[in-house]
Amino acid sequence: MIFKIKHIRHLFQNKQNSFWVCLLSLFFAFQSFSQNNSTDVEALIESVSQQLQNSVTDSTQVYKNMFKSVRLSKQVKDKKLLAKSYQNLAIWHQNNVTLDSTLYYLEKAQTTLKATDFNKLKAKNHLIKEDAHKDKREYSKALEADFKALKIYENINDQKGIAECYTRLCDLLYYQEKYTNGAEYCQQAIEIQKQLNVPKNLALSYRYKADNLLMLQEYEQALENISSAITVLENAGISKVSIAKNYNTRGNIYKHMNRFDDAIAEYQKCYQIATEHNAYNGVYVALANIGHVYRLQNNYDKALPYTLEAIEMMKKSGNIQNLRENYMHASDSYEALDQYKEALEYERLHSKMISDDSQEMIAQLESELQAKYESDKKDETIEAQDATISRQRQIQLLYIGIAVLLGFFLFAMYFTMKNIRKKREALTKLNTELAENQKTIELSNRKLKASLEELKATQAQLIQSEKMASLGELTAGIAHEIQNPLNFVNNFSEVSVEMIDEMKVELDKGDIEEVRAVSNDLKQNIEKILHHGKRADDIVKGMLQHSRINTGTKEPTDLNKLTDEYFRLAYHGLRAKDKSFNALLETDYDESIKTVNIVPQDIGRVILNLFTNAFYAVDDKKSITTSTYYKPKVSVSTEKLEDKIIIAIKDNGNGIPEEIIDKIFQPFFTTKPTGKGTGLGLSMSYDIIKAHNGELKVETENLKYTQFKIILPIKNTKDV
Repeated sequence: MIFKIKHIRHLFQNKQNSFWVCLLSLFFAFQSFSQNNSTDVEALIESVSQQLQNSVTDSTQVYKNMFKSVRLSKQVKDKKLLAKSYQNLAIWHQNNVTLDSTLYYLEKAQTTLKATDFNKLKAKNHLIKEDAHKDKREYSKALEADFKALKIYENINDQKGIAECYTRLCDLLYYQEKYTNGAEYCQQAIEIQKQLNVPKNLALSYRYKADNLLMLQEYEQALENISSAITVLENAGISKVSIAKNYNTRGNIYKHMNRFDDAIAEYQKCYQIATEHNAYNGVYVALANIGHVYRLQNNYDKALPYTLEAIEMMKKSGNIQNLRENYMHASDSYEALDQYKEALEYERLHSKMISDDSQEMIAQLESELQAKYESDKKDETIEAQDATISRQRQIQLLYIGIAVLLGFFLFAMYFTMKNIRKKREALTKLNTELAENQKTIELSNRKLKASLEELKATQAQLIQSEKMASLGELTAGIAHEIQNPLNFVNNFSEVSVEMIDEMKVELDKGDIEEVRAVSNDLKQNIEKILHHGKRADDIVKGMLQHSRINTGTKEPTDLNKLTDEYFRLAYHGLRAKDKSFNALLETDYDESIKTVNIVPQDIGRVILNLFTNAFYAVDDKKSITTSTYYKPKVSVSTEKLEDKIIIAIKDNGNGIPEEIIDKIFQPFFTTKPTGKGTGLGLSMSYDIIKAHNGELKVETENLKYTQFKIILPIKNTKDV
C-alpha cells in the first residue's frame, strides 16, 4: 500500500502522467466498491443462515433474500459466497420437505466449489446432502455423502468434523438395522469427542450408541451409555429441556428390560421438565409412554387415562405423528376392559389415519414436483430480474394483500350467514333423525340377537372341528405306537409255537427236566404277549377316550402316564408326516404324583396341543436357520408342590414375538400359514385349564425358547 501511495504521488508530480493518475483512481475506487459489496452480501447470507436455524417469521422475505444473495454473489464473482447461498436454498427446501429441490441446489453448490480449496464448505455440502437422502429414506446415498465428508475432514485433520461424521454414520446404520456397526462408529466418535470440549456432540454420540445397543438387546450397556450422556450434559450445565430426550431414551431401555417402575420414573421426569418449561410436545410424549408401560403390565385401567390425555394433547397441538399409534393403544385397552363400543370407535380412528396418511403422501409428492418445477422456472429468470421489477412486485403484493383482506372479510360475512342458515335447517331435521335412529337401533338389536345365536352355533361347530383336528394329529402317532406292541405279540407268538413243538419232542423222549425248562420259557413268552397286548389295548382306549363326546366328568388319572403317552404320540405323528424330522426328547416326571382327579379327555387335548405346537416351532426354526449347531429339543416335566401340580412343556424354537404375546390366547389368532392352524388350539386350551380352576402361563425369549406351564391346584384336583 505504501508503494502504491508513493507511486501515485510520483504520478501527480509528473503532469505528463495525469492519464494514469485518473486510471488508477478509478481502479482503487472500483476495488473498494467491490469489497464493500462482498461484505454486504456476506452479511445478507449470514442473516439468512441465522433465520433458517430458528423459526422463520417472514418466509416470503427470507426466500427473496436467498435469491438476492445468489444474484449478488454472481455479481461480485465470489464462489464461496455463491456456494453458501445455494446451501441456504437447499436447507430451506429441506425444512419445507421438498427434498428434490434440496438436492438440486446442493448440486449447484458442489459445482461452484469444484475448483476451489474451501474444504470445510465442501464437507458441509455433503452433510446437508446426507440429511436430505436420509429424509427420503435413501440410506445408501446418505452413507455415500457422509463418507465423502469424512474423507475431506480426514485430509485436513479436522477432529471435530471426523467425530461428527462418525456420529452421523451411527445414526444412519441404525435405520439400516446394522446396529453393531452403528455402535462401533459412535464409540469412535466418543473417543475423539472426549478430547474436545463439545458436550452436546459427546452426549448425542452416547445417545445414538445407546439406541443401537437397545436394538441389539444389550440393555445394560445401552443403559450405561444413556446415563453417560445425561451426566455429560448435567456437568456442562445444559438446560434440563435439552436433557429430557435422554431421560425418555433411558425410559425406553428400562421398558425393554421389563423394569417398568424405573421406566415410569424416567417418563415422569420428562413430564415434569416439559410441564415446567411449557414444552407441550414433551408433555404428551411422556403421557403416551407412561400409558404404554401400564399396557405392558396389563394394567389397562391405569393405562387408558394417560393414553386418552396424550391423544387429546396431540390433537390440540397439531403434531399428530404418534397419534395413530395411540389410537391403537386406546382401542386395545378398551377391548381388554370389555368396552367394545369405545374400542371400535378408536379402531375406526386408527384406520382412518392410515388412509389419511396414504392420501397425504400422494399430495406431498405432487406438491414437491410442483415446487421443483417452480424452483427451476425461478432459476431461469433470476438473472434477468432487476430492482425495478422488485419494486413492481412489492406494489403488486400490496394490492394483492388489500384484495385478499377485503375478500377475507366478505367471505367471513358470507360464511357466518351460511352457518346460521345451516343451524336452523339442522334443528328442524334433528327430531326426524332421532326418530329414525330409534327405529334403526331397534332393528340393529334384533339383528344382533340373531347374529349372536348364529355365532354360538358356529362356535360349537368350530370346537368340534378343533377336536377332530387334534384326533387327526393323534392318528399317525397311534399307528406307530400300536405297531410296536403288535410286532412283539407276533414275534413271541411265533417263538411260542416253535417251543410247543420242541416240548412235544422232549415229551416223546421222556426228558421231563427239559420239558419243564421249555414250559418256563413258554410261560415268560405268554406273559410278554399279555403285557404288549395290554399296552396296545391302553393305546386304543386312549384314542377312543380322546375322540368320544366329553361328559365333563372327572376321573382318577395317572397324570405322568397321560403326559408321556401324548408326548410320544405327538412326536411320532409329526415323524409320520415328515421322516426327516428329528428332535431330542427330554422328560422329568415327579414320581410323587400318583392319580389326579381330572377330565382326561380335556387335559389330554391341552397337552397334545402344546406338544404339537412345540414340535412345529422347533421344526420351523430348523427349516430357516443356517446354523449347523442347532438341535431341535422339546422337554416336559411334572412337579408337585405343596398346593399345586405343574406340567411344563418347553421347546428351543424361535420364541413368540413380544408384539403378539398378548394375543396368542385369542380365538382364531394364529401365526401359522393358511391351512396349518385354526387359531382355536390355545384358546380352547386356556378355557379347559380355567374350567379346572387352573392357570395356563407362557414364558418366552426371542430366538431362544418358549415354555408353557399348566398349573392345577391340588385342592381342586384331589391328588390321591
